[in-house]
Amino acid sequence: MTCVFITGSTDGIGLRAAQTLRARGHDVIVHGRDPGKVAAARDQVGAIAGLVADLGDLHQVTRLADEASGLSPSVLINNAGIYARERVQAPSGESTWVVNHLAASLLADALIPTMKDGGRVIYVSSIAHGKASLDLDDPEFERKPYDHYAAYAQSKLANLLMARETARRLGPDSPVSVNALHPGVIGTKLLTEGFNIPGRDDLDAGSATTVFLAVEADPTITGGYWYRSRPAKPQGPGTDEDLAAELYDYTMQVIEERG
Repeated sequence: MTCVFITGSTDGIGLRAAQTLRARGHDVIVHGRDPGKVAAARDQVGAIAGLVADLGDLHQVTRLADEASGLSPSVLINNAGIYARERVQAPSGESTWVVNHLAASLLADALIPTMKDGGRVIYVSSIAHGKASLDLDDPEFERKPYDHYAAYAQSKLANLLMARETARRLGPDSPVSVNALHPGVIGTKLLTEGFNIPGRDDLDAGSATTVFLAVEADPTITGGYWYRSRPAKPQGPGTDEDLAAELYDYTMQVIEERG
């Protein structure tokens, strides 16, 4: 039996992944920002724990990592994500960058050393990464005008690059694999409120690749990008190895300063 920690699992793809994994007999740890929603999801799923933290505050994310590590998950699914149509200043920086990228990276960095052989880290990225431009001189739109799609796309590119670079630095013999995925175009709250379009796929389809990577995929496969439970080729800047290395170093420095 595998213990799986899923961020952003009180609704949407995260909740459906939690339900599916629990139905298959795996232990699940759910997470959200709202205590009431977390309690409801925990009861609905039958999770072993429900953890509460605002991912926009890296001090809370550090606490979340400590709480999660005490439950010894062997899988971390960085599923939580937001789409902000206006620039929102969270406690630890611009909300889209902090929640979608920095918080996920902090959790991965904190939990990977606690995982045993067969551990897995999964980043829910997006096909939007291929249209992104990652500006590490101003990733939080402090100087340039805020562009909501650019902010979201660069955060999803960052998810993909962090997965690839973390896997590279851990090496092929690491007991922990790190992969990223595109879930599809799913009619979640993020899609309908952020993009104002309906989804093409349902939640079962949207969570299928997440579930596959969590408990079905060969645990020795690492550094990949997946779509519909199959390897996919990253687009555009998603293949930039130099940018991935630069992003990794930048991210670790920021996390140390703010977390």
